[in-house]
Amino acid sequence: MRDSILLAAALLLFATHLPAAETKDLTFFLRRLRTLEHLPELEPSHTALASTWDRSGGNRDGVDFKRIEGNRNILLEVDGPGCIHRIFTGKLGDKVAGTRIQIILDHGPRPIFDLEVDRFFDDASGPIPYPLVFHKTYPGTLFPIPFARHCLVQLVSGEPEERNRRWGNFWQVAYTTYPKGTDVRTLRWPLEARERKELETVRRTWLAAESEPPPAPPAWALNKQLSIPAGQEGSIRIDGGGVIREMRISVQPATPEVLRGLRLQAAWDGAAFPSLDVPLGYFFGHADYGHRPEARFSSLLLGVTPEEAYSRFPMPFEKGAEFRFVNRSPQRVDGLRVRFDIEPRRSLPANWGRFHATWTERRAYGPDLENARRYGKLQVPVHLVLERASGPGKYVGVLLHVGWPYASWWGEGDWLIWTDEEGWPPSYHGTGSEEYFNSGWCEFDRKAVSGYVVKDRPSEVAVYTFHLNDAFQFRNNIRVAEEIWKRPEERGLWGSTAFWYALPAQPAASRQDLLPRPPVPER
Repeated sequence: MRDSILLAAALLLFATHLPAAETKDLTFFLRRLRTLEHLPELEPSHTALASTWDRSGGNRDGVDFKRIEGNRNILLEVDGPGCIHRIFTGKLGDKVAGTRIQIILDHGPRPIFDLEVDRFFDDASGPIPYPLVFHKTYPGTLFPIPFARHCLVQLVSGEPEERNRRWGNFWQVAYTTYPKGTDVRTLRWPLEARERKELETVRRTWLAAESEPPPAPPAWALNKQLSIPAGQEGSIRIDGGGVIREMRISVQPATPEVLRGLRLQAAWDGAAFPSLDVPLGYFFGHADYGHRPEARFSSLLLGVTPEEAYSRFPMPFEKGAEFRFVNRSPQRVDGLRVRFDIEPRRSLPANWGRFHATWTERRAYGPDLENARRYGKLQVPVHLVLERASGPGKYVGVLLHVGWPYASWWGEGDWLIWTDEEGWPPSYHGTGSEEYFNSGWCEFDRKAVSGYVVKDRPSEVAVYTFHLNDAFQFRNNIRVAEEIWKRPEERGLWGSTAFWYALPAQPAASRQDLLPRPPVPER
């Protein structure tokens, strides 16, 4: 009963004591692509995906277009207020020869964009600068396109005969809609001077984030070293209120055994349970590799350097925070160094959630696979990344690791996300694992908000993606899952760390033990 009363009170605060709304114009959305202060904010919105997922349940994602009308292929039509956050497709060139992409906002007389598909995704001389449009592996854009009343995204073919029209292959358009009355200003083109300035700032920030770790703060608010024997734990207590802006952790020895066996836990505001409960290496992505050169990466939110790993997820708390490091590895950890950059705060906004990280692993064979949740026409089994039925909250990203001791590809599974909904299909239904990480056909790259830690096979594979403007807000419930596609004889392991915020703080509810690594087949 007490928990129900607390949740009701939190929902009331969330609904009635929000800060004054800011106009959601292009500058607003661009600023949120380079700053992270907004991540804890819980606010009414719904993120969805219009895509060419195969409704037969198979993998023919390049032909299942939902609405073709003559020489128009309508990828998205939705009422506002809202904002497109991502447009992603497959190969260009001959696949889209003679086809234009048009984006029409608020039923305007002319499209705000109307140009050849190849030209729209040109990351050297197209209308949107790199890296907000990219073509390292597969073409896409993360340039925000806000609209107040209506948005139409369509492909238009110049070919008079239907059989000659070239629509490309898979397409994805991710967008967020907001409650009626939300102050969204429709994108205008060409951009104003202040918009061009903010766009350039985002461009520089992303280029730096994908290539190097952030500079250290002038001074660390807390810098502590711990020594933890096998089977024991150490803790760090932070009193008062504030926001952890950055956390850096180094450990010796940084072996996979230690990075998997040393558990990172954090509890907020005096809670008896941890809201963050993840093996240290699976929080940062390097559990299976340590600090070897090929596993070092930089991004806007996480990274691994030769000496340490860093996180820039904002972690707010009002009544103290406690970090615990539980050593379940077979050896003593003598060199655990933890540094925090903390912004002191006497109070926090009523709609700020607390940071959570939920880790889980699943064998992709045997009883684990047989008993997995299944969805869709073909009842494909899934790896469940996150499932919560007590909001409000906000899912902001994931690290996926796949134990895959084969030279073949580890799966084409679509990503499925339900927010405040049930039934089939979910409003976010992707077209494959790689596309969710802004890549395709095994060709991963590294960007500020998505990429790979290690991508080689046979190996442990690890990839990451983060949601800034396109985070998944939920008032009551959320389910995030990835389909597992594989041959019956292949024995792999799926694991993930979901990053999310919730109000009030909730238990991470992680699996407590590591699963054995999958066996390596005989060659």
